[in-house]
Amino acid sequence: MDDVIFYNGKFILERKFSISGNNRAFNYGDAFFETVKIINSKLFNFNYHMQRIQKAFHTLKLDDFLIEDSLKNTCIDLLQANKIVHGSIKIHVSRRGIGRYLPEKNKSNLYIKSIHGLGYQINNPISLCFYQEQRKNIGSLSNIKSANSLVSVLASIYASENNFDNAILLNYFRDVIEVANANIFLVKNECIYTPPLLSGCVDGTMRKWVSKKFTIVEKSILKSDLLDADEVFVTNASNGIVPVGSIEEIFFKDYDVAKSIQNKLINLSLDF
Repeated sequence: MDDVIFYNGKFILERKFSISGNNRAFNYGDAFFETVKIINSKLFNFNYHMQRIQKAFHTLKLDDFLIEDSLKNTCIDLLQANKIVHGSIKIHVSRRGIGRYLPEKNKSNLYIKSIHGLGYQINNPISLCFYQEQRKNIGSLSNIKSANSLVSVLASIYASENNFDNAILLNYFRDVIEVANANIFLVKNECIYTPPLLSGCVDGTMRKWVSKKFTIVEKSILKSDLLDADEVFVTNASNGIVPVGSIEEIFFKDYDVAKSIQNKLINLSLDF
């Protein structure tokens, strides 16, 4: 079966989709994206994704033409076309037109793709390492899902080459900010901590969900804070809450908070 995608107002077969060599996402990474979890053919946490989409339009100085209801309906139509029950939707927005570093216009291309997958489930603990060869900038660009994700790409390669599941990113002050594809939390003395947006982490939609449902303290986190934690977990829209079993040579025995939050997420999604 040929999957259908949505591009600039039209539903077309994915195999017939192509972009120009002048595409600004292709040439300059002049774009951003969102990945929305699909549960029972519905968009989970969509209002938080829409908030970040609006933030991205503002940050990248793009003309904001997306209305929440129409975007949501378009995504639902795409899910129906591809018979998606569980999985994800990827929304990709790039600046339209030509020009070099100075674009000729600020209008947007809109590409949406659906992906088959699973619902939320209990996740196995993962292993982390510190990635220090490149550091992430502090600023509004770091809070959105920019198409320029090279630090995360290189961190993921580093983790794989060294037999870890994921890598912890640092900013230029050497503060812990996130892992390559998720926000990070630590538990110490029954308090849950996570880095603030000002540290340079992505304004994660699952991070926001956890922060709304539980008492979370935002503070700058050092490497030593992580290694001395009672528990560490990471969050993203695709997997929910994932416990951390080890950070390099340090092993964690407790996953209770991560599993408890994930169970609440699973129970919520069953009724979604």
